[in-house]
Amino acid sequence: MKFRVEIRDTSFTTQYILDNEYYDLSWSYSAKGGCGEFSFYLPRKLFEERAISGEYNVRIYFRDPSTDSFVLRYQGLIENKLPSVQGLTEKIQITGHGYYTQLGRVYINNITYTSTEISAIVTNILDNYIVPNTNISYSASNIQNTGITLSSIQFNEYADTALQKLADIAGNVEYGVDMNRNFYFKTQSTSVGFNFPVGFKIQNYDENQDFKSIINRVYVQGAQAGGTYAFFGPYDHAGSQLKYNLRVKVQQNSSISDSTVASQYATSILNEFYDASIRAGFDLMNYSTQIEATTPIPLLNIFIKQDKYAEKRFGEGLYSGLVNFDINRINYNLSNNSGLKTSIDLGKPRPKISETFSAVLYELDQVRSATL
Repeated sequence: MKFRVEIRDTSFTTQYILDNEYYDLSWSYSAKGGCGEFSFYLPRKLFEERAISGEYNVRIYFRDPSTDSFVLRYQGLIENKLPSVQGLTEKIQITGHGYYTQLGRVYINNITYTSTEISAIVTNILDNYIVPNTNISYSASNIQNTGITLSSIQFNEYADTALQKLADIAGNVEYGVDMNRNFYFKTQSTSVGFNFPVGFKIQNYDENQDFKSIINRVYVQGAQAGGTYAFFGPYDHAGSQLKYNLRVKVQQNSSISDSTVASQYATSILNEFYDASIRAGFDLMNYSTQIEATTPIPLLNIFIKQDKYAEKRFGEGLYSGLVNFDINRINYNLSNNSGLKTSIDLGKPRPKISETFSAVLYELDQVRSATL
């Protein structure tokens, strides 16, 4: 398995092609953010790194064994150099981040959008603030319509915070800057693209089932009229109550004044929290497929092989316990001794009705603001 590291200057002119000199190479990718941190070492003497500067471009390539050509897997920029002398050993560590970090340098000053669909706001921010002031570009096909029109929203913040806010309101969006320095803003995938059996490709599988945040009965305390608060409910999830006993939540929102909106609000909460929150993680060794090759990242399916009753001696089995997960983060670590380790952080997908939860909350906040 062969990886190449290239260093280019701020004009993207190649300065170094590193095939064998680097070691302990690592990089990451997140569904929300895109290309993340990277790090590697060079066995160079103190002050020999002066030709490598901050903001230089770093690219990581994988050599495809079927074509013997190098394929881009990651792109970021240098943020830190750490020369180190330890006895007779001298080395320099180079670290940095994907180009999403440039969004935190762009400020959106007192800009208001009214009656505008979310993807149109994203495109406007890209055209007027991000593309002219960063090394980030985008394709119109990578900015998907959310179907959510905001009555009014104002920004006095950095571009990364503004885009995160828009993604949170949409509720089911994957966004960031990919390996080609292209920004994307897309609806999360609902199709399975990866299937892994435990014990075959998967190593070191860990799972966290969190039962503390379960809610299976909701009351909604709404708007105040004549000194009395409107109170709606109960709204129940019977199956969850049978399984986990009663878990009550009284949710306050002073914008709600009728039972239809209260029911929608409570149903979103119940569908989000009626069962355990599940997170998981595992490692893959020397797995060369690029998991984030397409955006949005497809779901991942984990299943366990079990033997059929009375047929174990024949080596027959069946697969059970299928669980679909969102892929939240991928960490790659290339060691000279053990090869490539891929560590994947997973989360249980949100139910479809809960995808509108943040949008409902935002619209309720708009109603509240209008009455102040």
